[in-house]
Amino acid sequence: MEHQESRNPLLLAAKTEALMSWSELIRLDRGTDDEVDPNATAAANDMDTLSLARGEQTTASRIKFDLDLPSASADDLPLGPGRKTPEWNWRRRVLQPDHCALQCSVARPGTPYVPPQALRATARRVRRRLEVLRAAPRWQGGQTLGDEFDIDAWVRFQTEARSGVQHSDSPPVYIRRQRGERSLATLLLADLSLSTDAYATSNARVIDVIRDALYVFGEALSGTGDAFEMLGFSSVRRQHVRIQHIKGFGERWNDTVRSRVGALKPGFYTRMGAALRDATRRLGARPERQRLLLVLTDGKPNDLDIYEGRYGLEDTRHAVQEARDAGLTPFCVTIDHEAHEYLPMLFGSQGYALVRRPQDLVQRLTQAWVTLAR
Repeated sequence: MEHQESRNPLLLAAKTEALMSWSELIRLDRGTDDEVDPNATAAANDMDTLSLARGEQTTASRIKFDLDLPSASADDLPLGPGRKTPEWNWRRRVLQPDHCALQCSVARPGTPYVPPQALRATARRVRRRLEVLRAAPRWQGGQTLGDEFDIDAWVRFQTEARSGVQHSDSPPVYIRRQRGERSLATLLLADLSLSTDAYATSNARVIDVIRDALYVFGEALSGTGDAFEMLGFSSVRRQHVRIQHIKGFGERWNDTVRSRVGALKPGFYTRMGAALRDATRRLGARPERQRLLLVLTDGKPNDLDIYEGRYGLEDTRHAVQEARDAGLTPFCVTIDHEAHEYLPMLFGSQGYALVRRPQDLVQRLTQAWVTLAR
């Protein structure tokens, strides 16, 4: 009788190690598994490694979470009816007018803010430093008589003289140190997005580090006599850009302002372009000759709608350029370790400072202000 070969022969290879590796991959999807398995704990204890893999779900079944705005009774107090601001659409290469709605608000009166003793000591030390720098005489160029000879002015004078430009017998080629009134206004714009609720150190959140920096900065600048304003910002899409009023140019640094600093809390998302345009409008109305726009942030621009990726970056870059065109000096201080990937595009290679350790934020912020205010 002729032997007929089986159509589907069974072949069992000797792979004992494969039979014992069933615990290396368990396809679990806790998003759809609502029933509690009573044997799950025992099974997990018997495994060497528990790995999770995504289920075979379609894109349409994904859920996108949103943040709800707080009720009117629990929210901050609105200041005024709000206003509109444009936004740059890089795809269409057009500035869309009245595209974003801004609402300025102030924290409800609460308990007085009492900073720790160590933070108060830091504030006093930084304040004394800025007071000394404020009172120190500065070099003034273009003098006919002075303490030192200005070589650059001399070269410029000789070049103009040889080209036929008539000068007086006493050329302004000297510099001298003299005291003078400084004309300076500073606006500090702080990112209060939801990411600031994360821990920056083992015992402090990002919002705590920002709060400490604002307190020290306010205490220090109040001793210089220079005008300054403090704002915070966050957003929930383009129709809800929230500007947190902390201190205005016309307000004194007092217990009321300090309590607003103490009441700061994480907000929503980071529509930075709209906040920068509002800050530019406020600071651009100041009469001072030198106007600094300092931005304090912990991440890149983002929001729930299309304000992600390149769209948010391009709009922020355009807003920074608008600030420069208005005669302002924008500068960003960040604690985001990935800032070198996008901040040079937004503020330029010399327009930002990266803080490696969050506890150094106060020092770097003060240092940036001292450098720019010279």
